[in-house]
Amino acid sequence: MTKGNGGQNRLSLALLAAIGLLAFFLRTYRLGEQPFSWDEGWSVGLSSLSLITINRITALDVHPPLYYLILGRWLLLGRSEWFLRFLSVLAGVLAVPLAYVAGRAWARVEGNEREGPTVALFAAVTVAVSPFLIYYAQVARMFALCVLFVLLATYCLLQGVLTGRGALYLGFVFSAVAALHTFYYSALVLVALAVYAIWMRPRRWKAILLSGAMVILLCLPWVTYAVPPMLERVGNRTGFTLTVVDVLQFVADGIFGLVFAYGSGWCAVGVVAALLLCAIVVADDRRAAAGSLLLPLMAISFVLLAVSAGAKAHMFAARYLIPASPFLCLAMGWAMATLWKRRRWLGALGLVSVLLSSFPTMTGYIYAKPYEVSGSFDPSADYRFLQSKTRSDDIIFFNILSLAGQYERLRSKSDPPWSFVQTWDPVIESLEGAVGERVLRAVRQHHRLWFVMYKGTVGANLALKEWLDNNLFPSFGQWDGDTLYLMYLSPKGTMCRRSVDAAFGEGIWLQMTEYTQQVDSAGCVGVNLVWSAESTVSRSYKVFVHLYSGDGSLVAQHDSVPANELRPTQGWLVGEKIGDRHGLWISGEIRGPLRLVVGLYDPETNTRLTLANGADSVELGPVTMSAPTASN
Repeated sequence: MTKGNGGQNRLSLALLAAIGLLAFFLRTYRLGEQPFSWDEGWSVGLSSLSLITINRITALDVHPPLYYLILGRWLLLGRSEWFLRFLSVLAGVLAVPLAYVAGRAWARVEGNEREGPTVALFAAVTVAVSPFLIYYAQVARMFALCVLFVLLATYCLLQGVLTGRGALYLGFVFSAVAALHTFYYSALVLVALAVYAIWMRPRRWKAILLSGAMVILLCLPWVTYAVPPMLERVGNRTGFTLTVVDVLQFVADGIFGLVFAYGSGWCAVGVVAALLLCAIVVADDRRAAAGSLLLPLMAISFVLLAVSAGAKAHMFAARYLIPASPFLCLAMGWAMATLWKRRRWLGALGLVSVLLSSFPTMTGYIYAKPYEVSGSFDPSADYRFLQSKTRSDDIIFFNILSLAGQYERLRSKSDPPWSFVQTWDPVIESLEGAVGERVLRAVRQHHRLWFVMYKGTVGANLALKEWLDNNLFPSFGQWDGDTLYLMYLSPKGTMCRRSVDAAFGEGIWLQMTEYTQQVDSAGCVGVNLVWSAESTVSRSYKVFVHLYSGDGSLVAQHDSVPANELRPTQGWLVGEKIGDRHGLWISGEIRGPLRLVVGLYDPETNTRLTLANGADSVELGPVTMSAPTASN
């Protein structure tokens, strides 16, 4: 290396270090200010599970498991918003030097080794200031990690075809496998990269194809396991029909999203297009200059078309374009380097134009994080509610991992453990499997089980609630916003079964009861009632189940529309038998025996239905305590 080249390299490294510091500042600025988002909660919730469970859930999702496996280890170090997002920051900052080496390798493949350092530096600074890459380097999701692996694969393959070194091909294989296990759409840029490498260095076709075959073989186990059920789930949602109009609309949306012009508008897209066009115009060889854009054009086009097809079956989101974003940065780096070569001020003007056009996005939009967020969301609401109601020996089930992750992030050692029954998008589990694996196991180990039901009984949630109502004893229910909180009891005491045959007004009969006659130290009482109606009931009545001490004090109660709100009395069929479960939890140190009383009342007037003898309730029998219950 000559003295001049050594000086140039030292200058390049100094500039690269400065660009890296700029990237770090832009990605850590206001990093912890925004509340944890719904999707970030999903990341934490899923990452907190076992390897087997992560693989099973991601096999039904649209994202593979690698990021969640890495985040799961990261969670062991800290759980603040800032720290959880810092994993993405690290990946985003490391993308800067990778963009530099990938840019140099690309320039060498194109035969422009002399301009390589300039192309590489402009590509690095474009990655550092890209609104798209800054935005997704500040969220606890897999997107920044995907960019890191894609750039690493790009460098390894391009440098590999230049030098023929086997270690670089292996580097490509492992980074490509990592990219595919982080984000499925990475496959499109890897295909574009392999096609480009063969086109530019046909003598290396065997090594390139062998590397590609190794990638496929290493990914085949996961593809075989996960892709068919994932495609079936997504395909059943809307189908895969796609028209030309759909493609054109999605491509337009995709270009806008790839530039990440949210906040700046189409002006930013126009500046990028003008920058590339001007670079071709001022180049010494315009045809060769246009050919230099083959790699980024293929990578971007492949991803755009794939995302357009996927958007019809699933949804469109700019984040799905993330594998193509480093190739746009490479293209912009090449364009600014070309302008710089012609006139220094032209290159500087190109960079300033890009910065100015994205200024509205950079200064406000990125750090406000409004994209893909609708409505208000308080990530700590569930935790606050549950902390005020639960005990450390309870267990909490969430019907979506997004809420479980928010709880897990805030949970202390004294808070109850949690589990999940995933019955809400993006993944709906089999109820039989979820109940068999987790709920039934929890029933054997815990007396009080809480269920946080996002959207209440909508969709698959209804089947879950029906199962719980029929197999456990509902003790509490309350709505807060769009979330229903339910508590069920799992009594372990001795049960007593007997006929009642009590006739209330409106032809309602209480035929049979089963209840916890001897209560264990946890203080859980389960009551199972069987109702019927001799005639159509005109109003919706509530059932009350009360426990009274010897001095007449009310010890515990549970009031509910029959079947835990699912079977209002006015909908009963004549002669139909209605199962109706109630759970009562005795708090404090209470000694028995206790009196168990049942009746019905009109919730609008609080008027109780009476029996033929004028009584307004039925006493089912005594409840004895095996030992004083634990204090609340």
